[in-house]
Formats: sequence, C-alpha cells, structure tokens
Amino acid sequence: MRDELFESFPFGIIRIDENDTIQRSNYFAKQLIHTLDPESLKMLLTLKPKNNITTWSVANHHVALNVEVFEVSGDSHRLLLLGMESSCTSILPSHFERSLEDLTTDPEEIISRIVNLISDVTSFERFDLMRVDPHLRKYSYAYSIGFGIEGSLYAPYSMIRKTGLGWVLETESPQLASSLHPESFSFSEDPLLYQTGFRSALRIPILFDYEVIGAILLGSMKPSQFEIEDAYLINQLAKHFSQAFFHSGIIQERTYQTMATSTYMHSVAKNLQVEHVPDFLTDYCTQLQHTTELENISLYILDKQLQNYQCLVNVGENLPFEKEWMPLNKGMTEMLHAKSIVYYTIADSQSLGIDPFLGKGFTSILYAPIEQNESIIAVLAASAMDEKAYSPLLAGLFKVASEQLSPIIATLLPQYSGGAIAKSHPPKKSPYQSPKRAVPPGFSRIIGNSDVIQDTIQKAARAAQYDFPILITGETGTGKELFAKAIHQASQVAQGPFIVVNSAAIPANLLESELFGYHEGAFSGGLKGGKRGKILLADGGTLFLDEIGELSSELQAKLLRVIQEQEVEPLGAIKPIPVKVRILSATHKDLNQMVEQGQFREDLLYRLNSIELKIPPLRERGKDIIELAEHMLRYLAQTHGTLEKDLSLGAQDILLRYTWPGNIRQLQNIMNRLYVFVEDSIIQSHDLPPDLRVSDPYKGNSEKEEIERLLGEFGGNKTALAHYLGITRTGLWKKLKRLGLQ
Repeated sequence: MRDELFESFPFGIIRIDENDTIQRSNYFAKQLIHTLDPESLKMLLTLKPKNNITTWSVANHHVALNVEVFEVSGDSHRLLLLGMESSCTSILPSHFERSLEDLTTDPEEIISRIVNLISDVTSFERFDLMRVDPHLRKYSYAYSIGFGIEGSLYAPYSMIRKTGLGWVLETESPQLASSLHPESFSFSEDPLLYQTGFRSALRIPILFDYEVIGAILLGSMKPSQFEIEDAYLINQLAKHFSQAFFHSGIIQERTYQTMATSTYMHSVAKNLQVEHVPDFLTDYCTQLQHTTELENISLYILDKQLQNYQCLVNVGENLPFEKEWMPLNKGMTEMLHAKSIVYYTIADSQSLGIDPFLGKGFTSILYAPIEQNESIIAVLAASAMDEKAYSPLLAGLFKVASEQLSPIIATLLPQYSGGAIAKSHPPKKSPYQSPKRAVPPGFSRIIGNSDVIQDTIQKAARAAQYDFPILITGETGTGKELFAKAIHQASQVAQGPFIVVNSAAIPANLLESELFGYHEGAFSGGLKGGKRGKILLADGGTLFLDEIGELSSELQAKLLRVIQEQEVEPLGAIKPIPVKVRILSATHKDLNQMVEQGQFREDLLYRLNSIELKIPPLRERGKDIIELAEHMLRYLAQTHGTLEKDLSLGAQDILLRYTWPGNIRQLQNIMNRLYVFVEDSIIQSHDLPPDLRVSDPYKGNSEKEEIERLLGEFGGNKTALAHYLGITRTGLWKKLKRLGLQ
C-alpha cells in the first residue's frame, strides 16, 4: 500500500511481523503508542486473535486504547488497529467515505463504483468481481478485466469447486498469496495462475446478512504486490458496499426474470396448440431479439450423440437458415464441456475459424445450453455486431431464457430421434417493431425528428462513407456511442467487428495491454500464444475509443503511430503488425484546451478530428424530449409485459422546460422511476421529481440546503428520499451525518 493511503487512515494502524516486531505504522499509531508505558506496549505487540476474540482494551494511568487485530490467511503479518473510541475502525479514509455516500443499487453503476474503489486501493493485472449463490454453490461474473488465465473459459453459473473462491465461501474470510510459487500452491487454479505469469493473488469475500454473496479476486504479475493493508482496506470496503451489491444483484435477477417471462408469456399467449411449437419458438426468439436489441438469435437442437446440430430458428441479420444437420463448432463444444453458458469475441485469435458467425459482420457470440433431465438437448445462441454478447449481464438473461425453453424443446425430441429435418419457419415481424423512418441506413435506432438531430444524423451518414477518423464530441449522456455504432453500420466496414474501448473505465495499468495486446513471453508467462489487443480485434472493422481524453501521454504516442502507419506493436513484439481499422473516438472534454495545457498531443488531435461530429445536448432538441420519453415508456412496458403508461400534457410541458444537465441518460433514469412508482396509466405533473417541477432547480443551493429542502419535500421520509436520490439508506445516513443533518 502506498504511503499516502496508509497515512490517510483516521486511526492508528501498525503492521507487525511474526516476531512481534513493528514493520510499519502511521502517524496516529505513533502518537498513540507514545503514551504507553513499556509493559503496556509489550502486551500490545503480542496481541493475537484467540477463540474468535479480535478486540481488546489496553490501558495504563495515561490512556485507554481500543485495539482490533486483523489477520489474513496466507500471510504471516498482522495489523493492530488503534483508537480512543470503540467504533473508530468503522471509519474509512475520507476519500472512500465520500465515495460510499452515494452508492446506488443500479447494477451497472454499483459495479463501476466498486471497480473505481478497488483501483484506488491497489494496482492489478486481473480483477474478477463475482456474484455467489451460497445455497446452490454457483457463481457468475459481475465484472472481469485483465490478462486472461491460460486454460480458463468464461463459464458463468458454474458450480463452485475446491478453488480459492470455494475456500472464501467456506471460511467467509480473505486469503492473501503474496508470493505465488509451486511450493505454496493452495488451490486448483494456482498452477494456471502461475503458468500465465501471475505471482500474487488476493481473494476477498463480500458478505451480507452473514452469508457470502460475492467475492473480489485480484491477481498481479508482481510478487508481493498485495499486502495485508490492502487486504484489510478492501475487506472493509466490501462490508460497506455489500448491501448495495446484494440488492443490485436482486434487481438484476428480477430484470432477467421479467424480461424473459414477458417474452415467454407473449409467445405462449399466441401459440397454445402443441402443433404450433415451431411458431412459438420463432416468435419467442423474435421477441428476445427485440428485447435485447441483438443482431441475431438462433436456436439449435442437438442429436443424441451430441455431435451434430440443426437450426430450428434463426432470427436477425446476416446468417443463412441452415436446414441440414451440421457438425458442432468449437464454441458449442466448449459449452458442452463447461456445461454452462460460454461467450467470447469472434475476432479473438483463440476463436478464429471455429464459428459460423465469423465473417458475417458479428463481433461477439454467446451459447446457452438448454437442458432436460440433466442432459443438454439444444442451444440458444446470440450474436452481436459489437461486444454486447460478450457480457455477464446478457448471460443472466439467457440463463433464464434457456430454462424457460427447456420443456418446449423437449416436445420436439421424438421427431428428431431419427434425424428428421424440421420444417423451417421464417422469422415473424415483432408486433412492437416501430415503422421505419426515412433515415439513412444504420441510423434507425436514433430517436428524434428535430432539425438539430436530423442534421447531425445526415452529417454522420455522409461521414460514414469515408474512412477518415471521426471525433464525436458532446456532453455526457447525449448518445455518442449510439452514433458511433450507427456510423459503423453505415460504413464500408459494416461486416467487420465493432470494438469499444472505454478509456475511463479501464484501470490505467491495464489499458495498454487491453489496447495493444501482448506476445507470449512479454510478462514472464502470459497466455500461450499471447493475447490480441482491442486494436487487432477490430482489424477489418471499427475501433471506438470512448473518453479518448483519458489516455496517458505514452498511449497517445502509440495510438498516433497506429493511425499514421496503420500498424500496431503488441507488448513484447519483435516487429509491428499491419492493421486496417476505422478509428472513431469520443469525448465530453475540451481537447483543444487540454492541448493548451499540455495534457493532450496536438498532432494526435489533428489525426482524430479529421471530421468532428458534435452531438447536441437534449435541451436543444425540443420535442425530441417527449418522443424519447414516450419511446422509453413503451420499451419498458414491452419488456416487462405491462400496460403502457402515457405522459399528461402537464407532465410533457415540464419535461420540455427542464434543462437536462444529464441529457438522455438522466431522462432514462427518470422514466425508469416513473414506470416503477406511478401506479396509474397516466403520469401527471405532480408525479415528476421535485427538481423537475421548478423552472430554476435551485442552482444556487449548497448541498446541505438542497438535502434539507428534499427532506422537507418528502416529509422526513428517509427511505423515500434514498429511493429518489438513487442511493441506499446507509449511503443517505452517511451523507446526512457528514452534513450535520442526522
């Protein structure tokens, strides 16, 4: 742990070795132990947990100290945590306390917040954030980034075995392997970690209501990268965000269930006869494609020997409907081996030449097994033009969908026992599909008819026809990535992959390897054959660099060479590799100002903004606000299987007068809340949040004044206020305490 973070603890912290010798202490600890006499100090330094007792009081005639001892399995050191009050160790360094105030239960937001918190504690080369079902002993990935592990495959919803994760589940305790080597292997994955090049690992449980509901798994190529101080702080952070993490998981699972059930019930209502099963399956896949907005959904039945497959349903773009039995591709084989969902990017070197989706304009694919009586009988497949199918979030939805389809597919098994070929059914048009507007190809998903947005669409469509780099600028939440995807679909490389890199979301020490990849041996190990970076994955297609202003000066220089020379040099490579890729980038920052301040290369800016496309803020789009809001409400009703809700004229007028500092993202959040909490079919003006119902939303108020106003608005109901703010009650309590309102 770096010194400035170690010193920022608001209580004394001492690291002691196995010989009871002080190795490290912060300023508070030095001040506190200075007040102890030699006998009390000696007793303090020999304290060790015994019979589950980890807290003591050490006193003399000068002072009484509350002492807590922290140990972690796998490390010989221990920490002494000192303070004058018994609750002192519940307080974190101020930076973390403030970050934990506004914890939301939104699944994507909480994951992003956790990743940022862990990145602020330590650096790593791999980070897996796991969700755990302690009763079924199964796990899924909430987030994963970093160097791949040799011999491993993403297989969410797999059984937890005798691994580090299994140990964490059993002991409910952290585990630290500060130096991974063959003599100290503890778990089945340790040899794979070592073979890949990892030399230290840290495993932290996330506990809620006395159960392990998740885990933080960190790996580093450096020995002793993780210390006991890191284990302690991350363990404390996990205690603080565990409630939000747990509830976000419930929200996520309910979303999966609701979306899949809506698809299921819609299809059942239309096809009640057994002989209509093929129509039912086609309609189900059509609805699923509409719900997920993926480019292709396919359903395959397997033969009894699990050697061949036949296509039952094919909904979407760019893939022919195969009627014959075909040998299993490698992706399906991996799924059968894992007995779980698998997903990957098709452009990855480990997947080349193994999939029928290759070369069809797709970037990622997901295979979900459909089981009956513990046997896999069919496969539900999804493919996307971007990396959307390569997602733990989508895996959750397809897990539910595959379970729902199981009894339906089982009714078809008798007619396939002899290898009969099913009657093909052309995909049906979704009843919810919006009529196509007169917009350029690829831009149909951009909602709005205002002059300013239509002018932006026309400019983007013209720019898409050329291979010049395009810089997309605009405020946060205006839809820059949506435009980037539309430009790709309208371009000459639409059949190639569309790879997204969010420079702000990837830890700085991992961004270079994520972008440029590495050759075997670059990190004294690494994946066999190395790893293709995002630039190489985008070869023949489009690379979208979101938040380009976050790149370090070193990466700016390397990216400039890629654009100039059309070649990329992976880490450890002997010579560069030619690459043909269309570069799109986006930022909400003023890059010209960053150039003046020396934070961004001027020559790179000139290369990136051959064409600049500015996305207008929502406040300038007039009646598009109502069109977008109504579209969002329709989509929520369709995906949740409920009646649509409409906006009253009064509510529409308020939405039109509001300034929308958070743009479309803020509008979406508000529509989500209205959809959940307004019971009537008409949303009235008084249903809107208080800050929308005024022309000047108290811009001059301090944070304390604004919270005081909202407390009065909600009649002191803290639960309702927390829901309105989109944070947990614990987070609201922290905020009120800090502001002196508790």
